[in-house]
Amino acid sequence: MYLNIETTTRGNTSTYNVYINSGNEANYLTDEFNSKQAIDQAIAQIEQVKNQIMQNKTGNAYQDIKMVHDYLVDTINYDSSLSKQNIYNLYGALVNKECVCEGYARSFKYLLDELNIPCVMVIGTATNSQGETENHAWNYVQLNGNWYAVDTTWDDPVVIGGGTASAESRYKYFLAGREIIDQDHTSSGQFTEGGKVFSYPNITYESYSN
Repeated sequence: MYLNIETTTRGNTSTYNVYINSGNEANYLTDEFNSKQAIDQAIAQIEQVKNQIMQNKTGNAYQDIKMVHDYLVDTINYDSSLSKQNIYNLYGALVNKECVCEGYARSFKYLLDELNIPCVMVIGTATNSQGETENHAWNYVQLNGNWYAVDTTWDDPVVIGGGTASAESRYKYFLAGREIIDQDHTSSGQFTEGGKVFSYPNITYESYSN
C-alpha cells in the first residue's frame, strides 16, 4: 500500500493532495494475507495480544510506557536473517514475536496509541558499537510535557553466546534525551526517496529521571 502526496504550489500557497493506491501491484494485499478472511484473522490475533497487554495498564503514564517497553523487549526476538515474512509489521512483532527495528517501533506506537500517550515513529540511521551505520527506526514519546526517545530494538540487544542483557543496556534508550540519542542516532523525516520531508517533535536534552 502506498501513500502518495501531491504538492501544488501557486505563489506562496501550497496545496497537498493525499491518496492511497497499490503502486505497481494488482491489489493492496500481500502474499500471506491475500483475502479478507486472512486479514480479519490477523487483525483479531493482533488485537488479542493488545488486549492482554492492556490488562496491565496502570493509568500512570511513566509506568505504562515502561510496561510496553518491557513487554516488547522481553517477548520479541530480533530477526537477523531479514528474510522472513512480517518482520517489519505488527503481526511479526506481536503475534510471531520476531521482527526488525521497524516492527518494534510500529508496535510501540500502536500500543501507546491505545494508552492515549502521544508517540511518533522515527526513521533515520544509527551507528552501532562496531562503527557500522544502518537504516533504523525508533520512537519519540511525550511524558509530563517533554518529548523523549525510546529505542526498544537497541534495548533488546542480541547477546553473543546467549544470556540476558544487563540492566544498563536494557534501559539505555528508554526515555533518552538528546544527550544519549544524538550520540549514535540521526533522524530523517523523509520516509521515501523524493517524498515529503516530515518534522518530528523536539526532544529534551536531558534523559528522563524518575
